[in-house]
Amino acid sequence: MLSGFPASAGTDPDMQIRAYLVAIEGIPLEVVWQAAKLFISGKVRDHNRAFAPSSASFAEQCRHQQAAIEAESRPRMEAEPETPQPKVTAYKMQLLRDAANGSRSAKRELARMFPDNPIIARAARYEEALR
Repeated sequence: MLSGFPASAGTDPDMQIRAYLVAIEGIPLEVVWQAAKLFISGKVRDHNRAFAPSSASFAEQCRHQQAAIEAESRPRMEAEPETPQPKVTAYKMQLLRDAANGSRSAKRELARMFPDNPIIARAARYEEALR
């Protein structure tokens, strides 16, 4: 990897390699290979492509790659199917539309159908008081 960065030619390769080995200790070889490919191909953001990465930058990229590989290998959770909700009859939907459009008879009918609903009951009482 060091030979792919011309500005790093003056660096002692043995010392650089030792620093890399210390920085990536415990990281799987496949991850190290993937991170090296990203640096060599210039796909690492905020990296000066004229210089080889520092051992800390290389280790950080290895950890990012390791996290990505682990995330890909995790089993995917399936979304639970939605439980079917009871359907509203066409008659009730028509009553709701009529009530929303101001029909007093529709509001009274809804109040009779749903006496426990405070909104519908209040609207029906309001309509009765207006008469």
